[in-house]
Amino acid sequence: MKLLAQGVPLGNINGIGPLGTVATQTDAFVAFTTVLSTTVGVLTVSAGIWFIFQIFGGSLQWLTSGGDKQGLEAAKKRITHAIVGLLMVVLSYALISIIGLIFGLNILSPIGSLLGINLPGGGGGGGTCPIIGVPC
Repeated sequence: MKLLAQGVPLGNINGIGPLGTVATQTDAFVAFTTVLSTTVGVLTVSAGIWFIFQIFGGSLQWLTSGGDKQGLEAAKKRITHAIVGLLMVVLSYALISIIGLIFGLNILSPIGSLLGINLPGGGGGGGTCPIIGVPC
C-alpha cells in the first residue's frame, strides 16, 4: 500500500547556502564543524563585548549615583552580574574542554571525532589532515 507522500516525485532537494551544496559525507562534517566553530566563536566574542558594555554602564551608574544608596546598590549589582556572566562563559568553555579530554573527544573542534580519526595536536598543529585535506 502506497501512502500519499510516497507517490510524489520531489526531485533534488538542496539546502540553503553553503550547507545545501555539500557533496559527500566528509564535506557535510566539515560544514557542520565550521558552523559549530563559528557559532561558539561569535557567542564567546559577543559575551566579552557585552561584559565590557555592562562594566562601563555599571561604572557610569556608580559615578552618577551621587551618593544615592539605591543607585549605588544597583550599580554594584550590575557590575557583579557582569563579572559572574563572564566567569560563566569562561568556566563553561573550560568545562567543555575538560569533558572532551575525559571522553577523548575534541568538542570545540569536533571534525576528528565525527570522522573517527585522531587529528595531530587537536586541530592547531599545522599541516593537513590525512583524510579530509583541511588544515589540522
